[in-house]
Amino acid sequence: MLLEGISLGDDIELDRNIKTVKNDIYKIDEKLKGYDIKKGIENANTKVNNYMNTIGKNFEFEESYKPINLHFSFETFDLYHLTEKNEKIYLRSMGSGANWLYSHISLFLALHRFFAELGNLCSIPSILFLDQPTQVYFPNFRRDESVTFNETKAAERIDRGKNERDLDDDIKAVENLFSQLSSYCNEIKIANGFSPQIIVTDHADDLILSNGTEFESLVNGNRWRTRGLIDPVPNLDVSTE
Repeated sequence: MLLEGISLGDDIELDRNIKTVKNDIYKIDEKLKGYDIKKGIENANTKVNNYMNTIGKNFEFEESYKPINLHFSFETFDLYHLTEKNEKIYLRSMGSGANWLYSHISLFLALHRFFAELGNLCSIPSILFLDQPTQVYFPNFRRDESVTFNETKAAERIDRGKNERDLDDDIKAVENLFSQLSSYCNEIKIANGFSPQIIVTDHADDLILSNGTEFESLVNGNRWRTRGLIDPVPNLDVSTE
């Protein structure tokens, strides 16, 4: 009887809390109606989708996904390619690593372009960090102990089988990737007065960019093949660790 009484008391308190929360949600929903959130989300979806496909057409998607027609939802965070027959092919089903890479980069750049246009109304920093985006073309970088990228390419050329994609084609794809990132920053700076900061940690080096930007000006001496990523290495007192 005592346990039943305790249980009943808990149920009454729980019902009271549920009613309070529902009332709070109702008040918040009423306030949100004044901001027309639904229309704002629809406009954001439209802009980001347009930006994604403008950016994506410059990347090397598989032929079956050309022309690329990416769609993203701010409500569900779904990302998919819409075919001419209105079939949704979600990212998880898009096949190769290159498709995944370009889908993500197209989305990230589109989001940052949308955020940049909001100016002071947006509190999201215009910074994008990419770790080894070229790994889809050079998956053996974990064994890369060469002093220069040219040595890495020479070793990769030897290791590749006859049925694998030509190394020069992969290098062109990598150079195009960095060219598009550089062009994107330049375009945003012209349109909005500032350039996003895109930080890339990768093994690829000494690339030739198609937009005329010197690759060396982007690297700015920050190579860490021999010195390690953190420079200078902090002096640690092992005895006090």
